[in-house]
Amino acid sequence: MTQDLEMKDRSTPSNSVSPPIPSTLQHLKVLIETGSYSKEVRRIARAVRLTIALRRKLTASVITSFLDHVLTPGSESHAKLSAYLPKEDDHEMEVDAATSAIQTPTTKHLLPELEIYCYLLVLLFLIDQKKYNEAKACSSASVAWLKNVNRRTVDVIASNARIQNR
Repeated sequence: MTQDLEMKDRSTPSNSVSPPIPSTLQHLKVLIETGSYSKEVRRIARAVRLTIALRRKLTASVITSFLDHVLTPGSESHAKLSAYLPKEDDHEMEVDAATSAIQTPTTKHLLPELEIYCYLLVLLFLIDQKKYNEAKACSSASVAWLKNVNRRTVDVIASNARIQNR
């Protein structure tokens, strides 16, 4: 019975004004979280492999909704990464207000693995859009952020960010 209640609660935010986050990205988020908590690098590597296969389907609205879901709205990382994505005029403002009202009470301590994964998603999107200068800036920002983090589980995602930097 508690599972039914939890499932209803989880489906409520996806029906809000923002576009729904694809179940694949939510699955990847769960893989990264469980890999981080259990310190299993293979789960995080699997998430990265699945992301590479998914990269052609990434759009700015999907990435924006994922960033709003994972990162704390108004945080430094959220502001940096959102700046690289195209804006959607007035509708964007409505989405930000709606997601920040939904997300503020449930904000938890962000895992470094999820934060660098967000950098990787934005970087892949920029490269696919042929925005190489922005991609270079995003990659440099991710490498600068990585210098402050020393976790083995981050290395799998970080290696892809460094490969994209070349």
